[in-house]
Amino acid sequence: MAERDGSPVQEGPRAGVRGWVSTGQLAAGGLAVAWLVCLGRILRHRIFVTHDTLIDYAHVWYISGRLWHCHGLPFRMPVLGHGRALTYPYAFVPWTAAAILRPLVGDWIVTLWLVLGAVLVIVATYWAFPEVRRGWWAAAVLVNPALVAAPLLGQLPFLWASAFLLAAIGSWRRERRWWATVFMALGQMTHPAVVAPMAVAVVAAWWRWEPDRRAFLRHYAFSLLPVVPAAAMVWMSPVFTESSTWVKLVGFVETVTPRSLIVFVPIGLALAYRRRPRDTTAILACVLLVIGIGVYWQPQRLPTAWIGQWREPDQGMRPFLTSRQFVADRTYRLLRIGDENVAEYQLLRAGGRLDAEFFPESILDVSFPSALAYSRVLRSREVDAVMIWQNYVRVAKTNEKALLDTMARRPPARCDGPSVCVSVVAATRRYSVYRIQRDGVFQARPAIT
Repeated sequence: MAERDGSPVQEGPRAGVRGWVSTGQLAAGGLAVAWLVCLGRILRHRIFVTHDTLIDYAHVWYISGRLWHCHGLPFRMPVLGHGRALTYPYAFVPWTAAAILRPLVGDWIVTLWLVLGAVLVIVATYWAFPEVRRGWWAAAVLVNPALVAAPLLGQLPFLWASAFLLAAIGSWRRERRWWATVFMALGQMTHPAVVAPMAVAVVAAWWRWEPDRRAFLRHYAFSLLPVVPAAAMVWMSPVFTESSTWVKLVGFVETVTPRSLIVFVPIGLALAYRRRPRDTTAILACVLLVIGIGVYWQPQRLPTAWIGQWREPDQGMRPFLTSRQFVADRTYRLLRIGDENVAEYQLLRAGGRLDAEFFPESILDVSFPSALAYSRVLRSREVDAVMIWQNYVRVAKTNEKALLDTMARRPPARCDGPSVCVSVVAATRRYSVYRIQRDGVFQARPAIT
């Protein structure tokens, strides 16, 4: 770490390596231009379609509607998660701020907030670690794999939470303890499932070098006070309560481990600068981080995320939403792959509801052991219709469509027994829609009413 006043250590380059300095500045400048081009491409989209963005557009849309119709901040979001979803599973600060401004620019406010989050992380990194502001050290910051991946994947809450955490580090290094406490609290409450564990790791790593441990622990404890309700919201979310322990554990490791680089890479660079402030060290760090991006590329699904800079929202759902088969205010189980949840957002905007949240764990991409077990799931989620696309059948390879077809061919006389009644509402080359009847006498192929 740097001196407690945050001032950088004496710069490492000397007269004999001025050529390396100019090259490092050129590299950092080139990477800065590349970042501006990439972020500019993202800003061109009213809706930036990538892996994790549609949850932001949906929640901001819902919060904004409630706020501007004088209903206050909603606790629950009944149009998601079979009526049990929470409005804020995370991201209270960025979503609320975006919702307030949404009437001015519509959905584009979320796109802007995503780009702003990336910019805030970069600025906060350079502010927290003055050691890495120049030359190859500055370039190394810009090729941090977690930083590169976050805007491409659309990780808006994570970017804002990380920016707050980095601001907390910079504030503590400058002896601005209460500002550090505030920023630490904001970071952890914005994304408690990911950034709170990262904060614990940062606190543990700095503990041995902290001269005033009692004050350090006290301020960290204060920062946890607003995190408790935010963490409780995560625990209460259907995606958490309805997931198995194994799914939670695997998801935690797969999520926190790669994203933690957004903080620990600049920490490592600052430590490396203090020990060996040579440009050759920074160049080696750049090479290793670029290799890290390559390692990241496939597991983090960056190839399809990269294409998001040119992708427009898929409109394949529109014909159904404007047809007589679609009935608003009904709960749909929507199974589609490849559009990054655009269809789900369009269905919500059209007045429908979803049985799942936008998190993959909530969708239940599984094969069911029997029609009876499947019926129990449909009942528990209060599903009124299942829409299943052919690309989902090909890719997911579950038995759900086969079960639906079998149940539609052999319906029970009554639908309030152990099995629900299924009838085909629409069958096209791209998708099939099934009506689910959970009570009463079976009615063959009725409308979804």
